[in-house]
Amino acid sequence: MRQLQHDIELNETHSRLGLKINSHLNGLDKSKKDDKQKILELCQIGKLLATYFNDFEITQVIEKPDFIISNGKTQFGLEHELILDTKAKSEEGFYENICEKVEANLENDPSVPNVLVNLFLKDNLSYKINDKSDLIMQLTELVKHFVLTGELSDNDIVNDAHKMKHTQKSVNPNFGAYWQKTITKDLILEHILKKESKVSVYRHNTGSPLWLVLVIGGVGHSSFEVNELLSIQLTTDFDKVFLFEDFDNKLYELK
Repeated sequence: MRQLQHDIELNETHSRLGLKINSHLNGLDKSKKDDKQKILELCQIGKLLATYFNDFEITQVIEKPDFIISNGKTQFGLEHELILDTKAKSEEGFYENICEKVEANLENDPSVPNVLVNLFLKDNLSYKINDKSDLIMQLTELVKHFVLTGELSDNDIVNDAHKMKHTQKSVNPNFGAYWQKTITKDLILEHILKKESKVSVYRHNTGSPLWLVLVIGGVGHSSFEVNELLSIQLTTDFDKVFLFEDFDNKLYELK
């Protein structure tokens, strides 16, 4: 396992990112689960290419594998695999979905201007699926009141909130301070093995060498980080395997 280096600034990565993915975002709807997942994949792989492999473009967005990339001379099939703590992600996903429903409610309310609202949730929240409708209504009224008055009403869910002007109405949950978990050799091998049985299908569909990109390093309790370089000997039919820390924009070559 070795860390790859880059020499570009973050703002340059962001400008390159748009060129990599904007054409592929057309027609995708973030309110739809499958489209939302594909948008995330595009953003993460686009960021990786913009930072470390800028001569490569995403030429096709497909399934099995997720993408085909090319620099005009060489073509690769690329499979994206996100590594998360599934239990923590379930809780995060519950509140993320509620905030999406709040956004939809506010979108239909002309009294609420375009705004980005970050909600800092209270610690140790418990949730039940049966409470979801009530939570959506509570948070819709809470956010509307906060946007229009600047006051955060007393409640059992949100500890603090920030707002700023935005191009649309957007509500994001923030889960507060947390310690990222350290990625382990066993977790990496588990996720490679998960994809290994599909390699022959990927090759048949693309006729190209294959990359597997394992993605970690998000901004929630469910994310993992690299604390030290791991000694990993891989036996895999993927031609290249990478580990990408998304938030910190760090890339490690495993094969």
